[in-house]
Amino acid sequence: MKYLIVFLSLFLISTSYAQDKKSLNITRTNEAPKIDGVLDDATWQNVEEATDFTQFRPDMGVTLNPHQKTIVKMTYDDDAIYVSAYLKDKPEDIQKQLTTRDNFGNSDFFGVILNPNNDAQNDIEFFVFSSGTQADAISTPSNGEDFGWSAVWDSAVKIVDDGWIVEMKIPYRALRFSNDEVQTWGIQFHRRFRLDNSQYSWNPIDRTKGSFALYHGELKGITNISPPTRLSFYPFVSGIVRDFDGETETDLKVGLDLKYGITENFTLDATLIPDFSQAAFDNVTLNLGPFEQTFGEQRQFFKEGVDLFSKGNLFFSRRIGNAPRERNDVADELIETDDIVEEIIENPREVKTLNAVKVSGRTKKGLGIGFLNAITEKTSARIRTTQYTRDQVTNAILDSTISYRKRVTEPLANYNLLIVDQQFNGNSSVSIINTNVTRNGDFRDSNVTGILADISTKKNTFNFRGQVKMSNVNLPDKENISTGLSTFFMVRKISGKFRYSFDHSLSNTRYDINDLGLNFRNNFNNFGIDASYQIFEPTEKLNNFSINTWVNYRMLYKPST
Repeated sequence: MKYLIVFLSLFLISTSYAQDKKSLNITRTNEAPKIDGVLDDATWQNVEEATDFTQFRPDMGVTLNPHQKTIVKMTYDDDAIYVSAYLKDKPEDIQKQLTTRDNFGNSDFFGVILNPNNDAQNDIEFFVFSSGTQADAISTPSNGEDFGWSAVWDSAVKIVDDGWIVEMKIPYRALRFSNDEVQTWGIQFHRRFRLDNSQYSWNPIDRTKGSFALYHGELKGITNISPPTRLSFYPFVSGIVRDFDGETETDLKVGLDLKYGITENFTLDATLIPDFSQAAFDNVTLNLGPFEQTFGEQRQFFKEGVDLFSKGNLFFSRRIGNAPRERNDVADELIETDDIVEEIIENPREVKTLNAVKVSGRTKKGLGIGFLNAITEKTSARIRTTQYTRDQVTNAILDSTISYRKRVTEPLANYNLLIVDQQFNGNSSVSIINTNVTRNGDFRDSNVTGILADISTKKNTFNFRGQVKMSNVNLPDKENISTGLSTFFMVRKISGKFRYSFDHSLSNTRYDINDLGLNFRNNFNNFGIDASYQIFEPTEKLNNFSINTWVNYRMLYKPST
């Protein structure tokens, strides 16, 4: 089937719009405050305050009641940023459910959002709950919040007669910033009242237009701070002794994790012979569907700082060190006759990772670069073969010999990913990404390349998203190359009460990214139209509501397949 694809270019002319941003002047301290939730330190007595919070959810622009006044102060020294917040409220109204880290639960919270590049695109978020629990994340408009990122920072909470108090210490090693002598950062403060689920911000937010990152205020007055030397080693030794049926096996592992700040904006992470045995286990589920089971990443190395690699959905980290591709083929290949019987002695469920390296970061001009490489070891099943010698007359067994053989289920493999992403205008980006998997021996290899665009007008009225991806799979005979194509285009109105979008997605029958990515289906050619009407201001009985309608036209790219 042949298709003529006509691309209509939509030229949107717009001018930038001005918004008065609040600013907070921060002053240096010679004596760091004690992080204990008590604001009696001399440091907090003569610093500028951030007040006058306004609601952005469910309503917009509503000011806080006097008994819920919020007072935030900041200071800094050569090692860290310090934050104090006096969050006034009736003690009986403060919700404080104890939860695990990064779990918001049913608690009030106070949050600080920092953007050292002040580019409205790359935020670092720190939250403290009234229960004392912490949460942190990195956030971009295209990928949203990633709570898999974790930093080491201090906080303390104290409930008082007229509210609750938060103190925070955020070390510079948790941030990425330039070494300019004078710096201006993006800054925002959030507060949530869980009792009525209302949320307030220091700098006003307009939910009808653009991302939240566009509505940050500015933190001024930071001078003469230097990015710290970010170098850490984590050597480890682990051992397992197994005793079964009179046989003792010892498994000793020695490895090393390394983190190094190459520059103030780029970080190298490496792990040699990693031990992921301490990672959380996946939940046991019964899969009755036609597709493979997928689980979230539990290994810390692949959870931290991988937001850049997730663009285009071409990278699924669980492919590295996953179950051997041909593990289930072993049982089907066993020989079982009158004279020969084979049985599986050992068939590993997962492939061991020998080493992995990733480098990622973003320049002050918005250029993001990410590289990841991982090598997994050759994995084999161990098979015992019993061969019988029989009497030619009675067919009785006279003797037997036992031998062992190995069947390779996953060869030595090299996984690579490279992405270059340029952000601009505070709300747009263009990216190119390539993934490659090379396996030793007579196994399939793959290469996938994608070009991505996410462009919004300066007024954040319209948005265009486009993706073109091509996959090449070299099958085991090395002469058969399967080339696949997938495209996606969407134009949408993203502001105001009335919104709409038009989209088209296509994938041919050979599109396959499953060596390092995750894709459940191909062979489609779909069109869609969506329209919605939204009310952001609360009514007498509803906080907000929306009416949506859509039309999808779906067909196969190649119906005969």
